[in-house]
Amino acid sequence: MPRVLHIPCDLAGGGAERLVLDLCRRASPAFEHAVAPLHRTGSLRALFQAAGVPIHDLGRWRGGPGGLALARIARLSREFDIVHTHLWAGDVWGRLGAGLAGHRAVLATEHNTRPEDSWRQALSVALAPLSHRVVAVSQAARGVLLAAGVAPGRVSVIENGVDLSRFRPAPRPQGQVRTVLAIGRLVPQKGFDLLVQAMAELPELELLIVGEGPDASRLRGPRIALRGWVSDVPALLAQAELLVVPSRWEGFGLVAVEAMAAGVPLIASDVPGLREVLGEAAVRVPPGDVGALAEAIRAVGADPERRCRMQEEGLRQAARFRIERCVEDYERLYAELLTAS
Repeated sequence: MPRVLHIPCDLAGGGAERLVLDLCRRASPAFEHAVAPLHRTGSLRALFQAAGVPIHDLGRWRGGPGGLALARIARLSREFDIVHTHLWAGDVWGRLGAGLAGHRAVLATEHNTRPEDSWRQALSVALAPLSHRVVAVSQAARGVLLAAGVAPGRVSVIENGVDLSRFRPAPRPQGQVRTVLAIGRLVPQKGFDLLVQAMAELPELELLIVGEGPDASRLRGPRIALRGWVSDVPALLAQAELLVVPSRWEGFGLVAVEAMAAGVPLIASDVPGLREVLGEAAVRVPPGDVGALAEAIRAVGADPERRCRMQEEGLRQAARFRIERCVEDYERLYAELLTAS
């Protein structure tokens, strides 16, 4: 049975980590999966353990992965048929460790369209040849890889997937929206600081932010509640009136698909990754435009008929992103890598 080792940065609750969790617990009997996070922290750790996924810790609870991480990755990768790296640090350390071991089947997934620091971008491009194939989670992410110099023939696009059976459209309030919901990592990329600024122009509304991250202390104010990490996202979305995704950049936007699958109306930044995922199912605003964001929230929140139309279009759009299709595509690529190696 082929064995796949995933190397993410940690086991946090972001889209990349949730994809790894789904690939592990939804694997066909033909594959066996394990994870080796660079950092031991992460809200999803208990879910990996509950799913019976072996966890090989490489680093510390805090700080860098440690001086022995590279040697550990090299040693561990020899026990697996495929090494699958995720996110920038996971790609760098995973590629180096697997390359040190002479591994012949290394796959990297590009989850984002982030603007890199010049040295990070240069290092990522320099190490790209150590991955035998690279997956982009969207056409937008593929464009970032090609612009960085990765050969088109080495890049595949596999869109993220969601377990649609976990989400059910629920009746939504027909009057004025009272509470705006935002879900995600509390980091600058997600633009929650912009949403907090927009809420200052909407005194009639409250904001609930769900997630963890270093920006938590910056996201406080009147009528703003921080809830931390929540494991039961379907239950949260079942009660949501309106979700806002104000990201500055986004490779895919998994929470947007989950919201559409739950029938929640959406307002999102008009950035390439989200634009591709949402289609015409959401109201999109220019990224970073606080005034436009506030106006869109006000207009959609006051128009129940519009929200109903958005719900119907969102349900149709979400049907594209089945987790079963995503897992099948990855396992097909795994098989190709094994054949080529």
